[in-house]
Amino acid sequence: MVTLVDVARQAGVSTATVSRVVNSPGVVDKTTRESVQQVINELGYRPNVVARGLVSQKSKTIGVVINQFSSSYYGRMLDGVESALTNVGYKAIAESSRETAAGELGAITSLLDRQCDGIVLHSDKLDDEALAELLNTHPQIVLMNRPLDGFEERCVYVDNVRGGELAASTLCAAGHEVIALVDGPANFFECVHRREGFRAELEKRGLKFDDALLFHGDFTVRSGRAAMEKILESAVKPSAIFFLNDQMAAGALDFCIAHKISIPDEFSIIGFDDEVIAEFLHPKLTTIRQPLFEIGAAAGALAHAIATKSDVAAIKRVFDAEVLERASVKKLTQTKRSIS
Repeated sequence: MVTLVDVARQAGVSTATVSRVVNSPGVVDKTTRESVQQVINELGYRPNVVARGLVSQKSKTIGVVINQFSSSYYGRMLDGVESALTNVGYKAIAESSRETAAGELGAITSLLDRQCDGIVLHSDKLDDEALAELLNTHPQIVLMNRPLDGFEERCVYVDNVRGGELAASTLCAAGHEVIALVDGPANFFECVHRREGFRAELEKRGLKFDDALLFHGDFTVRSGRAAMEKILESAVKPSAIFFLNDQMAAGALDFCIAHKISIPDEFSIIGFDDEVIAEFLHPKLTTIRQPLFEIGAAAGALAHAIATKSDVAAIKRVFDAEVLERASVKKLTQTKRSIS
């Protein structure tokens, strides 16, 4: 392995000069800097990042904890984190929690052991009390796509309540009054918030949600298929269905294609997230978009700002959901209620 001493010896300068060329090139005169850089290139010298971190007490890395690597949902947020950090000369180190509370805590411990300057945490399994204790203990942790009372300045997330409202208002505006809802994992905070917004918007419009039309899924394609089958067997027949994520909506559409059920002629379907798959389904899926890349980028920027004690005021914390109207929601010919 080529060392700093090797470069200094061949370039005919001190090790301090080589260190300055690597770390603070602006303070070295041009001729010396170019001469040393040429030797660095010839020998293939690479600075020891760990050693530099020990000296500066900064590793210039931010750890990221997500549920799983196989999902494009988490991948888009991770891309956002990495993009923001790259722009400021930092690196991201990612670990998967494998969708368990123990996995979340274990990933955090691992990243702290690696001397990460900050951590971006996507947590679904830890409850609010455990998260509050964690954030109190580790001020360098930022929550990605999850709000937490008392820690608003360290949370970056989409307004899921508003997202649920938008789903309800979109279906109501199309004339639908009997609407089913396919839920996600019960302990996921975003499911709670989306349900709250959805129900509140129906009540605002004078409609009461029928609990017989609440079906349960787990955010997977398979559970969306199963929920669609149960909806067909239900005594109460909805004209529209709100799936709390696009994966379940995709499963429902697949079931309908297999059973020759026309969407949106027989059922209107709306999803949530705007995953890549939504635009390539048949019909193309109307959905509630959350800006995952932008959320990740803001979380990365916030973690970096906290780690470097920079100004955090300009970093956006709360993002708006928006409706992307495609082809899976049908406007009924007769609207029984006026839509405000």
